[in-house]
Amino acid sequence: MALGARARSAAVPAAPPTAAQQLVQMGVLPPRSDQPLFEAQTPAAAEIRLLKPALPALAAVLLILALVASVAILYYLFYAILALVIITFIWTRSLVQNVAVHRVLRTKWCVVGDTVQEDFIMRNDGRLPALWLEVRDESTIPYYHPGVVETLGGLDERRWSARAVCRRRGLFRLGPLRVLTGDPFGIFQGAITYSSETSFIVYPPLLEVPGLPLPWGTASGNSRSSLRTFHVTTDAAGIRDYAPGDSLHRIHWLSTARRGELHSKEYDLEPSGNLWIVLDLDAAVHYGEDEDSTEEYAVKLAAALIHRAIRENKAVGLVAHGADKVVINPAKGARHLWRLMEQLALTSANGRVPLQKVMSDVNATLGRGLSVVAISPSTDASWLNSLAVVRQRASAPSVILLDGASFGGPQSASGLAAQLGSAGMVVHVVQKGQEFRTITVEKKEWEQQRRGGLGALRGGAPAAAGAQRA
Repeated sequence: MALGARARSAAVPAAPPTAAQQLVQMGVLPPRSDQPLFEAQTPAAAEIRLLKPALPALAAVLLILALVASVAILYYLFYAILALVIITFIWTRSLVQNVAVHRVLRTKWCVVGDTVQEDFIMRNDGRLPALWLEVRDESTIPYYHPGVVETLGGLDERRWSARAVCRRRGLFRLGPLRVLTGDPFGIFQGAITYSSETSFIVYPPLLEVPGLPLPWGTASGNSRSSLRTFHVTTDAAGIRDYAPGDSLHRIHWLSTARRGELHSKEYDLEPSGNLWIVLDLDAAVHYGEDEDSTEEYAVKLAAALIHRAIRENKAVGLVAHGADKVVINPAKGARHLWRLMEQLALTSANGRVPLQKVMSDVNATLGRGLSVVAISPSTDASWLNSLAVVRQRASAPSVILLDGASFGGPQSASGLAAQLGSAGMVVHVVQKGQEFRTITVEKKEWEQQRRGGLGALRGGAPAAAGAQRA
């Protein structure tokens, strides 16, 4: 009885999985996940610096005075200072040669809200103790400070772990690492520099937005179109006889082998499946700071639409003209999902191109019969003409307006929303404090999703829990 009670009391419920762990269980891995864990290598540079240059100068003065005056006490002082300088130099050199720090990155990648973790091992292979050791890390992950100050005996080692919650998306750097040490008297300082560094990406969170519809193109059907195209798209409609000029990757080899003559694949335009997301990155129209900014809200909304489209086996593309002009053509699958998520992680509202110009530049790229979603905090009505042109191309434009006034901007989006509504366009206004639901997965579904990979992800919407207000 006692043993059973003790066993029951010792049972601790498992901690809930992080967003990154859930995605791993679902078989949805980012492209960087197969890279080896990062570990600092041999020190690139080691140096010893004299902190108190007055001591050697004092020793030289004492030597000169001893030679001139022939006073024994001056010789004793000279010998004492000289011995102190030599001993502290040898001590510091021993530490520089024998102290080593190794770091191991336990988290390959993160989603916003997850924890990055590194394990550190500091070892002293010499016999002389280090009365102080300072580890300085120059990683750029916000709120991540793995540096420590320790003492380390001879033939001893210290282990510690550093953790931080990733609160900001982006591409960051881990390393370089610098170790400072010295003798007990502070005469010399040794520095060991590990120049190894690696990039660490933090992806935007996968969220759902309650009440936000996912628009599709004007053509009916799941993904088929009555319009054929000579371009390779995400859907094959059938096969036809080979025509001169067809590339090798268009040839359907199974039918060719079965029938004894060349046959080529024919593709659909897929008007009802393709979704284009146009993200307004004009710095002049964005307001707020950090998480409470229109930029972060726009990225979260784009990520929510992208994930939902991919989960429903739809092709989705992205237009984001910031400092660089980014146009990613629509495609499907987990690899494309993480390509878009990586781009969103690197996206910043530092552009100088207004949305009207962006829409005009990409109108020809967007194609016909597709769905276009523009996400913008701009209240300038001039870009409505570009949306009208998109509508004339048999596309279904929708707009997600970020209400700049709720983020500290000068003007509300209600006026522009009314104009869009009167023009017959679908518009959704998002204000500061909009509820976002973090996508999580129940434990009983993990194994099924792990076996089914992305197919399980498409088969049904994962449970939305952990509702938060950004």
